[in-house]
Amino acid sequence: MKKLLTSALMLGVLALAGCGAPGDDTEAPAAGADGTAPDAGTATGADTAAPAAGYEDEAYACGLLSRADMEALFGGPVGEAQPNAVGTSRFCQWKDASAESWVYLELAKPSNGAAKEYATVRKVRPEAKDVSGLGQKAYSYYHRGQTEVKVLAGDLYVTVAVQYLKGRTLTPEADVARVTTLARQVVGRM
Repeated sequence: MKKLLTSALMLGVLALAGCGAPGDDTEAPAAGADGTAPDAGTATGADTAAPAAGYEDEAYACGLLSRADMEALFGGPVGEAQPNAVGTSRFCQWKDASAESWVYLELAKPSNGAAKEYATVRKVRPEAKDVSGLGQKAYSYYHRGQTEVKVLAGDLYVTVAVQYLKGRTLTPEADVARVTTLARQVVGRM
């Protein structure tokens, strides 16, 4: 019954989301010269991401970033958001048009607690750099093939990562900056 109610609620939200006023079509904000995604406050109208339901909904993570956010990040078209849920974790993934890069978002409620999980993983990454002003604590980690930002936000352990199959074109600092921008958007919309 709960799943049926959640499905009906999602269909209603999706139907309402498709009902915009004429002229509501807006272009996605362009990425900055340094490759960073626009700030969460720059998206308007149909560009905004809005979680359709709460954390219990399997698609919750996909509602925290919009297609416009992803297009700005990748500088062009992206595939469909791919939601998934496993246990107490909510996932979403977006691929760029070439499927050679993708964004991965995970919201987890670890059984040992988000704060303990954050501390455990942070300890094994001494080369990671702390990020101030994001959640209760956050750090970024840049390595070959992936840039990630991990955030402790209340009872959630949040991971935002960009993965690459081929070489990336941004400097490590610019790549960390754009993934940090995405993490700020996610936490701000939770």
